[in-house]
Amino acid sequence: MLRLSVHFYSPTRLFFLALTIAALTSSACATSDNPALDEACAETGLCEQLLEPVPEGERAAGDGKTDLDGERGPRVAAGVSSEVWGVTRDWDDIESAPGLAWGADSGLDWEEKYDLWIGSMERIPNHSGYGESFRITTPHGNRAFDAPTLECAEVALLLRTMFASWHGLPFFMQGWDSNSRQTLFAGHFGFINSSGGIVGRFPAFRERYRDYRGSWEPGDAWPSDPVLRSYRLGQDDAVPSLGGLGAGAYFDEIFLNKRVGYFARLLLLYFGSVNLVDEANMFHIQPEATRAGDVLLKRWQRRGIGHVMPVMRHRIPVEGRLELSIASGSMPRKQPLWEAPASARGSFTADTTGGPGESWDDDGATFAELGGGIRRWRTAVLVGGRWRNYVREADEEFYISNTDFDAIGARPGRFEEILTSVSADDQLVVALQQIEAQRRHLRMYPASCAARTRREDAFQTLYEIENDNFGRTPAEVDADYRMLEDYVFAELEYESSRTCCWNSSTAAMAEIILDFAEEEQAEALVSGMCVQPTVFRAESEGFERWLQHARTLGRSAEWVEWSEDEPCAQRDVPEDSIAEDRGLGGYCETVEPEPEPEPEPPSGESCEHSNGGVYIDRGCSGSYQCCDGLWRSGAGSCGECACVETTGREGCGIDDEPSEPPVPVGDSCGHSLGGTFAHTACSPSYQCCDGTWKRGHDHCGVCLCVEETGRVGCSG
Repeated sequence: MLRLSVHFYSPTRLFFLALTIAALTSSACATSDNPALDEACAETGLCEQLLEPVPEGERAAGDGKTDLDGERGPRVAAGVSSEVWGVTRDWDDIESAPGLAWGADSGLDWEEKYDLWIGSMERIPNHSGYGESFRITTPHGNRAFDAPTLECAEVALLLRTMFASWHGLPFFMQGWDSNSRQTLFAGHFGFINSSGGIVGRFPAFRERYRDYRGSWEPGDAWPSDPVLRSYRLGQDDAVPSLGGLGAGAYFDEIFLNKRVGYFARLLLLYFGSVNLVDEANMFHIQPEATRAGDVLLKRWQRRGIGHVMPVMRHRIPVEGRLELSIASGSMPRKQPLWEAPASARGSFTADTTGGPGESWDDDGATFAELGGGIRRWRTAVLVGGRWRNYVREADEEFYISNTDFDAIGARPGRFEEILTSVSADDQLVVALQQIEAQRRHLRMYPASCAARTRREDAFQTLYEIENDNFGRTPAEVDADYRMLEDYVFAELEYESSRTCCWNSSTAAMAEIILDFAEEEQAEALVSGMCVQPTVFRAESEGFERWLQHARTLGRSAEWVEWSEDEPCAQRDVPEDSIAEDRGLGGYCETVEPEPEPEPEPPSGESCEHSNGGVYIDRGCSGSYQCCDGLWRSGAGSCGECACVETTGREGCGIDDEPSEPPVPVGDSCGHSLGGTFAHTACSPSYQCCDGTWKRGHDHCGVCLCVEETGRVGCSG
C-alpha cells in the first residue's frame, strides 16, 4: 500500500471524538434501566451500549486491514448539517501563539501541545476524600474545572474531545452498524456513514444547536443551554464541584460550542474500552516512547469491561528510566483517581495490560492478543477527499503492529526494567493504599465488580512483594492484612454474575451488608465455630437475605432493588459465580502468625535493607523488624526494637560510634539532573564508581552517601 504523507493533509481539518459503534437497532428502544441511555435510544434509534469494533472481514473495501495508513474513512464536506465543529488546523501544524500549557514560539505541533496540556493538569484533592484527582484548564479566560465524575474510558474520550474541539482539530473513531451492516463513523462531522450521510436519527448538530464562539468574550456572562444542562450519563454522574448536577451541566460549563456538549453526551453513553483497543482508533507503541496523552488499557477478556488509564505525567529522571503517572475513573462513575509513579508501576507491568500470560477466555488467547497495553491516538488526516486515522511519520519508529504479539507481550517486562525502581517498604505502602482505595469504593458501591477485581489485583501485588522480599506466603499475608469485608465482597466472574451490571448500589446498602456479615460471625463465635462469610452476590433467591436483614434493622427503605444499569447478557443467570483462582484463601484457613518468644539480647544474624543500611538482630526500620537475618512485617515482630532507623539507608546498632566517612578515592560523576556525586556515592538507582555510573548499589563498596533528587549530588 502506498505510504501516505502528512503533506497530503487538507487545509481544512476537523476534530472531535468519534465513536465506534457496533449495533444500530431498529427504532424500537431496548429497556436498559438507565434513563439516560433510554433517552438517547429514543432520540437516535441506537439502543446499544459499549458498541463493538468493525468485525474482521468487514473492513473498508480495498483495505481489509489496519496498518500505519489506517483504513479508508468517510467522504464528507466541511460545513454539512451533521457537523459538530469545523476543522481549522492539522495536528502537524506549528503555530507561534501561546496556549493552555505552552508559551509563544514553542516550536511544538498540536500533538505535542496536547501531550503538554495533559501533563500540565493541576493535582487536587479527590472529592471522595481519598487520594487526588486533577483540574482541567480551558481556553476560555480563567475558567478551569475539577475533573467530572466518569467511567474509566470516558476520561480518555472526554480529554481528547475537549482539546480537539477547542482548537479546531480533526478527530474521529469508527465502529460497526450491525443493522445496516456498514461501517459507522463519528467525530467532528457528527454520526455518519462512509458516504457522509447522517446515521439513524442522530442530530444534525450544526443546524440544531448553538455555537457561541465568536460572540463571547472573557468577562461576559457565560452562555448556558438549559436542555444540555439537564442531561445525565447515569444516576452516578453527579459532579460535586457543580453542586451535584450531572455531566450535561459540566459540558455546558466547558463548551462554548454547545454542539460539542450534545455530542459528548452521546459519545460517552455509547463507547467503552472495547472501542479504544480497536486498532482502527489507537495503535500500540513501544514502552520507551510513553508520554502524557497516551493511554494504558487493561483487557483480561475479549468481552465485558476492561480498564482505561490515561497517562497524565511522564518524566525521564535519568537516561533509560521513566516515571509515569496515570488517572482513571471507575464503574460506577467516580472522579478520576490520580496514581503517582510508585502506584502506577504495577499497572504497566501487569500481564493484563497486554502481557504474555494466558487470558481469562477459554480459547487459550494471551493477554497480548486482546489489544491491551500502552496505546496512542491515531491522527485524523484527509486524503483524496476521505478521512483516515493515520500513524504520523513522527510516531512510526515507536509503532508496533497489532499482530506482533511477541513485541506486544514483551512490554510489561520492559516496563519492569525502565520504570524507576521502588524500595520494598514503599511498594508495600503503595499496595496497601491501593487495597484500601478499592475498599472505600466498595463501601460506597458494594455491587462494583471492577473494584473487587482491582482490590484483588493489588493483593496479588502484595503477595509478590511479601514473597520476594520477606519469604512470606499468601496465607500469612492474608492473616495480617485481610479484613472481613474482603471476603464479603469477594471477586465475581463478570460474565456470569448479574451483580456486575448493577451500578446503583449505595453506601447505606454496604452498611446493611457488612452488618449482616458481622452478625453472622458473632453467631458463629458464640457456637465456637468458624464460618466462611457469605459473599454478597445474586443467589438463587436474588438478594433476599440482605433485604430481610435490612427489614430487621428497620432500613428496608434504604435497600435499592437490582437494576440493569448497563447491558447485561448475564441478567438471567440463576446465581452469580465467585472467582476461584485469584488467591483469596478461605476465611477459616488463614494462618495466624505464631507469637515469637521474647529473645535474649541481640545475638542473631543482621539484615540488609533494600536502601543500603544494615540492621542488627531486632533492629527496626519504619515498618519492619530484623529477626535473626529475616525481615518481618511490623516493628515488634520478635520483641522490643533494639534500635530504630527509618530511612533504611544507615541501618542501626552496627556501630554505636559512627566513624568519619572515608575520603573518596576516584573520579566523581556528574548527574544528568545537575548534581555531582563523589566516588562510591549513590543516586537512588545508580552508584558512581571512579567517574562511571553503575546501575544499582554496592558496585564499588557501600554507598558513601545517597541523594534522591540527582540535583544536589553528594560527597559524604
